Amino acid sequence: MRKVSLHVLMLLVALSLAAAAAAQLPGLELPQGVGVNTALPRALPEAKAESPLGCITSMPPEAPGDRDERHKQIGRRRSGPVVIVHRGASAFAPENTLEAYAAAMDYGADGCEIDIRRTTDGVLFMFHDDGLDRMTDALGPASDHAYSELLTLPFRSEFHARPETRIPTLAAILEVARQRAMLLHLDVKEPGLEEGIAALLDAADMWDHVVEINVWNAAALRENPKYHPLAYKASGLGEGRADMDPEKVRDALAGPGNMIMVDDPRVAARELKRKPLRVPLPDTLRAPLPPNRAVAAASQGDLDSLSPTAYLQAVAERLDRQSLDDLGEVLAAELPERTDLGGDAARQQQRACRILERAWAAQRIAQLGDTSARAAEFLEHLVAHRSLHRNYAYQGLDGAMAVRALGMLAATDSAPFLLHTFLAVDSELEKMVAPPASYPYAWADYRLKREIICALGELRCEPAAAFLREYVAMDEATAGKSAPPLFEDATRALLRQGIASEELAGLLRSPNPAVRGTALLSCLDDGVEGRADLLGEILPWTRELPRAGQ
Repeated sequence: MRKVSLHVLMLLVALSLAAAAAAQLPGLELPQGVGVNTALPRALPEAKAESPLGCITSMPPEAPGDRDERHKQIGRRRSGPVVIVHRGASAFAPENTLEAYAAAMDYGADGCEIDIRRTTDGVLFMFHDDGLDRMTDALGPASDHAYSELLTLPFRSEFHARPETRIPTLAAILEVARQRAMLLHLDVKEPGLEEGIAALLDAADMWDHVVEINVWNAAALRENPKYHPLAYKASGLGEGRADMDPEKVRDALAGPGNMIMVDDPRVAARELKRKPLRVPLPDTLRAPLPPNRAVAAASQGDLDSLSPTAYLQAVAERLDRQSLDDLGEVLAAELPERTDLGGDAARQQQRACRILERAWAAQRIAQLGDTSARAAEFLEHLVAHRSLHRNYAYQGLDGAMAVRALGMLAATDSAPFLLHTFLAVDSELEKMVAPPASYPYAWADYRLKREIICALGELRCEPAAAFLREYVAMDEATAGKSAPPLFEDATRALLRQGIASEELAGLLRSPNPAVRGTALLSCLDDGVEGRADLLGEILPWTRELPRAGQ
């Protein structure tokens, strides 16, 4: 099950690298003023009036009659069959947002799997990844930010978020779940959160909503006598887009157990004859952020004194943001210890600062829109000299942001270089995989390789398109030699190349369910003229599915 295996992969990376040798790394100095674990808390600027509203952080009162009716509805949902949507319905809104969870329920789900983290000022919030860079343009670990900092981050344009959509709090999600009788699969992404989660569940009287809790970081929650889990019939239908195959969904629903998990609820809802029902989100989920909220120190593992926001603010003040010379110098500067995973927490923090600076400079070159050969040369150099780090939020981040910049600049001349980089396997990665991890060490470059696949979709040239065609036709073993198989990303990238209808029809008939399902979803939802009609001709049953955005 690929998505589950990737989640375990990243955890195993963190566990295996935590035991790295404690050798000192010379030549690095920590810039001043980048920490939050100081004698005095770091005060944030007062929130501006035009800033996005925050989400509630405590549970509002509930009328006794509403509570009684909610528990009755939860009892009926628990009787099954139960459809759980992984991170919410991400075809309709960015994953792990209020809008994505509401859309999952609107389109026939019974509940959602949610990912829980905590900010530096103690707010429990929803976010899957260790790092912010896939979903937003921010850099560094999500949990190394204050809640007010997270509120400033819009989602990247590819996720089609509404202007008000921001990273939500656990309390806001629980209130949505309370109002919608939504079942919950809890994925606790960090240690030390159980007491706060349990307190909110107690305050909301919502333990009966909880049908599963992941094993990692949640032993006490799983042992709580109020926790009554349900059994999965099939937990990974979203992996390989099996959730877009009516036969596989039908077979899963017929199996023993209570629940299935999908990434998209629409095919399962069709099999269960559930119709969409739009219910707007209430305004009461959002609230103004208190001004001058102080950031209290919270343990964040090896890098608990690094504030990415403060550090990058200092970098921006030190460098000329408009100068390719200044930015390029950051990218071209040698970092001899970039693959040295040894050193104590302070040394790892210093290396993280350099990675942040390099990643930020790559982003700035893209924002400048500099399409010169010199800019591409700087970015290619950083890709070829990306850094390793034992904290996955920083692992390969600098090179990945340089790849993204090349894609944003439509640097088609860089396509051969990116293809070579994708297929190459750096032997230095072997040091990142220690027992009990057993995955191919090439997979530790997942962030860099995924960004290359995505960037190839932006490079409208024959080498990029030809490689993407070759990739989506690979078997899983061949694709897995360079990185974890990235069939969904490669299919989306190929579709961005503007392929002909005959080739699109081939994707919709692909024997690879990940390719076929991804093409199906793109044709259904992306609004490109003619694609929905072609989809209906090849797979007539899809005409019954509602489309995102309609």
